[in-house]
Amino acid sequence: MGSPGGKVCVEDIEMMKTIQASMKKYIQILEEVEVPMIILHCLDHIEVKDIARPVAFIAKLSTQQPLAVQLVRKGLLDPNRAKMLLNSPCPREVTMDFLMIVSDLARMDKAFYKYIDAANILEDLRHFLSHEDPNVRSKTCSAIGNMCRHSSYFYNSLAKRHIISSLVDRCVDPDKRTRKFACFAVGNAAYHNDSLYDELRRVIPQLKNVLIAEEEHKTKANAAGALSNLVRNSNRLCEDIVSSGAMQALLKVVADCSTVALNPRRDAINSRL
Repeated sequence: MGSPGGKVCVEDIEMMKTIQASMKKYIQILEEVEVPMIILHCLDHIEVKDIARPVAFIAKLSTQQPLAVQLVRKGLLDPNRAKMLLNSPCPREVTMDFLMIVSDLARMDKAFYKYIDAANILEDLRHFLSHEDPNVRSKTCSAIGNMCRHSSYFYNSLAKRHIISSLVDRCVDPDKRTRKFACFAVGNAAYHNDSLYDELRRVIPQLKNVLIAEEEHKTKANAAGALSNLVRNSNRLCEDIVSSGAMQALLKVVADCSTVALNPRRDAINSRL
């Protein structure tokens, strides 16, 4: 079984079609016979060098809410287990899978926030934001973004550990996927209230630069959304946004999108060149 975090997976297409057609029943059976709990308990009895495959399996199971609930209730986010899976000597793909598990749980339901909080992983996340591997950095940004998706639950904790400052730096990361998820995370960190606005102030010129650079459409959309959220809850940053030239950058993006919308055939031709 390949690692979901590493996007490596060789699957039987016909088997997957069969499973998808009966997915609800399949999940129900896995839950009833407690497969998630059994696989989770296996982690306590195997050597670190053999841990990648069961963690990859757990990462797949955790994308389904009933199975995710069972995994969390049985200790998936136990602080000692989290520390072990996020640090050496665990293989890097295990770390990436666990980051993806955290991200998926956080995106799925805010009810998981208290369990993620209890896992005591914020210092690890802060460290991973400057990790040498861009895949680790991007998955960390994604996890933080989803930890801010439903509420401001983590805002104070992220600020106290200087994670917001490190997150802002990732908006100019050399890796394009990290930039995309950093802009997403910054936007969510500004969405629910203005408590982080002062720390987010210096991201404004970086978001403006994302808008005028050769970036993926999704990255630009995330940057535009983040700028919008920086004025959503108060006018504290309005002057900074205007003086940085961000408004002109936003208008240029709108104009460019309008041009594409009016000339779809030309854009399609260009995309094939």
